[in-house]
Amino acid sequence: MDSRATEVLKQGDKLFSDKGQIDSLWQEIALNFYPERADFTDQRSQGEEYADHLFSSYPSMARRELANLMAASLRPRSDKWFSIHVDNEEIDERDQERAFLEYLTDIQWRAMYDQGTGFVRATKQADHDFASFGNAVIKYGPNQNLDGLYFRNYHLRDCAWTENAEGKVDCLHRNWAPTARQLVEQFPKTASSDAKNAAEKDPNKEMKCRHVVMPSRLHKLKNSAGKEFPFVSLYVERGTDTILEEVGLRYFCYVVPRWQTIANSVYGVSMATMVLLPDSRTLQVMTRTLREAGEKYVDPPMIAISDAIRGDIALYAGGVTIAEMEYDEKTGDVLRPVTQDRSGFPIGLELAMALREDIRQGFFLDKIQLPEAGGDMTAYEVRRRLEEHIRASSPIFEPIEQEYNDPLCEGVFEVLRQYNAFPMDQVPESLMGADIQFQFRSPLSEMAEQREAESFVDGMQRILMPIAEIDPAQMEQVNLSMAVRDAMRASGWKQKWFNPVEAVEQKRAQLAEQQQLAEAASGAGAAAGIAETGGKALQELGKAGVEV
Repeated sequence: MDSRATEVLKQGDKLFSDKGQIDSLWQEIALNFYPERADFTDQRSQGEEYADHLFSSYPSMARRELANLMAASLRPRSDKWFSIHVDNEEIDERDQERAFLEYLTDIQWRAMYDQGTGFVRATKQADHDFASFGNAVIKYGPNQNLDGLYFRNYHLRDCAWTENAEGKVDCLHRNWAPTARQLVEQFPKTASSDAKNAAEKDPNKEMKCRHVVMPSRLHKLKNSAGKEFPFVSLYVERGTDTILEEVGLRYFCYVVPRWQTIANSVYGVSMATMVLLPDSRTLQVMTRTLREAGEKYVDPPMIAISDAIRGDIALYAGGVTIAEMEYDEKTGDVLRPVTQDRSGFPIGLELAMALREDIRQGFFLDKIQLPEAGGDMTAYEVRRRLEEHIRASSPIFEPIEQEYNDPLCEGVFEVLRQYNAFPMDQVPESLMGADIQFQFRSPLSEMAEQREAESFVDGMQRILMPIAEIDPAQMEQVNLSMAVRDAMRASGWKQKWFNPVEAVEQKRAQLAEQQQLAEAASGAGAAAGIAETGGKALQELGKAGVEV
């Protein structure tokens, strides 16, 4: 046993013990909104039906729609949803620098969406965890062959983490249960003798392990080289307390997005499911009651006169029930349905529909959809509706961009730079040492950029052009070259589509020169015409005998 491994495992056990009540809460949320993930405290068997305890699928469907909209809105596969920038805006907008940063963006985009990275699958699973529980865990880094990236989402049940003084997750413990064969294949030199024996005799036996990533100040590497890295990654085999791998990292290889954090807790909460849990439970009970009531109306309970019926009661299609011929039917039918009061059924339906609408609003499905713009609305009214939509959608999109997309893209950028995926020998000198930042295309940013472009067009059409007809000098109020470029960038234009800024000045000078030449040619033509006319006049005077 390694004492250092024992200490790390002890720290992780304490974190998992403190997290027990949260796992119970997540289990209850999963049972109501994400039944496929309801194995926090219960053990699931293969082939078990996940949702047999539910009477209404609407809460799960609403969660599914929100998670799908997150991916479609913030990480659309058909569009480059992120772009690389630097913190200095003046440098960032220069032609050469902007073109190089877009080139880096293309490299990272291809690396993330390359076949085999698992990026789409990992983020898809994480989106549903984020929508359901307000937390998700994604691990990223190079694949085993070191020829590409690899992403994977992990169950929240198996992860526990802590924050640093700035409120950022920088220490994560993850339980891991590979088979003995997998463990020995990945760590052939450091696996314990127990694992090696199991790999030979029972290769499918699960081996309990743990992966821990923490700041190097909390765990010093045995070699001095560890001082160069801000983080340490440890794989530990539990039971034997064997350190399987101990390496330094330049980046924290986990992304832990949290939707909404509360004081005194390192775990986030979902802004949707936490407030909708009572509504979901009520809807399940109400749906069960309404379905039972509907079944009784369609197939009602019966009253039978036992002395008047001979044999069995046949309540099925084509069935025959035999009654005594002497029975006096004036006292009532021998077989009749129980009278029921149906007046409460419409009220129950109204309450159920009201609960469905509350769940829909609780998942922000009424706010994510773009507002309708009528044909009789002015551009000002449309813009105001878009601004209101931006404010309503901010609670969803802003945390995802800041807690999810941004650390994921920054971490991947660091991995690619560490493994020399970028042509750093081509970096413009002005970008040396600049802080890299990421900007993301989302419905919020797209509407903000669209509003910027529309403001330019609207200002030109409604204000500047009418005034310029009265006073042409007012056109000098606008730097058209700068304004047009900004408006086109806001519309999504890439830097490689632009000519250099100097091309506009060259074209302007060329047009001015052509105009001068045209004016000069026009003046020369007029002078030649005058001279020709004058010469003819003199000739006519000479023919007339007039001395000139």
